Amino acid sequence: MQPGNRNQEKKMEHTDRIEFAYPATLMFKADDRFLFGREPTPRRMPDGSIVSLVYTGGTKEPHPDNVAAVIRSTDDGASWSKPELLFKHPFRCTWGTELFTETSRPFAVFQTFCHETTYAELRAFMTFTDDNGKSWTNPVSIPGVPPNFSVRQGKVLSDGSWLFPVYWLEQRSDWTACNAPDAFYTSGVIRSTDGGKTFSLHGAVATPGHAWEPEVTELEPGHLKMFVRYEHADAVLWESDSFDYGRSWSTARPSAIPNPGTKFVIYKIRGRHVLVNNVCTPERRERDVLELWISNDNCANWSKKLPLARLNKENPNTWDGFWDGGEALPQAAYPHGFADDGEEKLYLAIDSVRKFFFLKVPYSDLL
Repeated sequence: MQPGNRNQEKKMEHTDRIEFAYPATLMFKADDRFLFGREPTPRRMPDGSIVSLVYTGGTKEPHPDNVAAVIRSTDDGASWSKPELLFKHPFRCTWGTELFTETSRPFAVFQTFCHETTYAELRAFMTFTDDNGKSWTNPVSIPGVPPNFSVRQGKVLSDGSWLFPVYWLEQRSDWTACNAPDAFYTSGVIRSTDGGKTFSLHGAVATPGHAWEPEVTELEPGHLKMFVRYEHADAVLWESDSFDYGRSWSTARPSAIPNPGTKFVIYKIRGRHVLVNNVCTPERRERDVLELWISNDNCANWSKKLPLARLNKENPNTWDGFWDGGEALPQAAYPHGFADDGEEKLYLAIDSVRKFFFLKVPYSDLL
C-alpha cells in the first residue's frame, strides 16, 4: 500500500468505490431530502446507543440551507436511523462539529454562520440532552468565552479539566476577505475546570498560511500536543506544545507527519497515541489513502502504520462525493470517532460527502 512501507498489510474489502481494511457499515446515505452530509461525530451515549451529528442541508457546504441533523444506532453501529433535523436557524447556516459525552449530561456543540462570509462569522452554541440524544435543549452560548470560533473534539485531561480545540478567522490584510490568502484561521483551545460551568480561551497558535481543524492530545500530565491541518505546499501537519494544561502554547512549527491539508483525528489508547490521517507526499497531495499510525513514545516516532481505507484501484478518481449537485469532489475522506475501552475498539466514521461508513478497529491491532 502506497505511499511508504506499511508495518502490516491487510486484505482490503471493497465497498462501492472505497476499499476498507475492516468491515464497513453504511452509516449515512444522501437522499432526496438530505442531498449531502459532512462531519459525522459518533459518540457513545449513557444508554449504550451511538449518536452522531450530520452537517447537511442544501447541496454543499457552505450553503444557505445548511442545517444540523442527527442519526443514531441502537445496535453498536450495525444499522443507523434516518437523519432527523436537529437545528435550523431562521437566518443563518447551522453546522454541528462536536458531541461531548464525557459527562453526566452530554452536550453537542454547533456553529451558525453567515453564508455570504463563509466561516468568517462563526457563533458557537451548546445544546444538552437528558435522554441519550432523543431530544435536545434550547441552544445557549458557551459560558465565559466569546462565541466566534469552531469547536473540535473535546478531551478530559489528567487533572480532570476539559479541553476543546477551537479555531477562528483572522483578517490580516483585506478586512473584507473571507478566505485565504487574505484571511487566515488561527487555532487555540477553550478550557473548563468546573465541569462546563465556565470556559476560558487560550492559544492563538498562528501559522504563516491557512491552518485549521486542530486536534490536541495529552502526552504526559500537563504536557499537551496540538496538531493542526495546514494548507501549504509542504503537505505536513503543524504542531505546538503546551506544558500547563493548555493555558499557553509554543510557536507553531511543521511536523514530520504527511497530510494533504485535510482533517485528521488522534486518540490516546492504553498509553499509546493513534493517529487517523490521510497520508501523502508533497508531490502527490491526494486524499485517497487513510492510515492508522501508532506511537508508543508520545508522538516522537510512529512505530506502526496500518491501512484503514483507500480508493479502489479500478476507480481512483473520487470517493463518493459530489459538489453543487453533481460535480465530483475529489478524495474527500474525513475520519472521526471515539475509543471505547470497555469494548476495546476504536470506532470510526469515514465521511465521503454523500455517504458515511462506520468501522471498528480492535485495540489488539493497535497495541
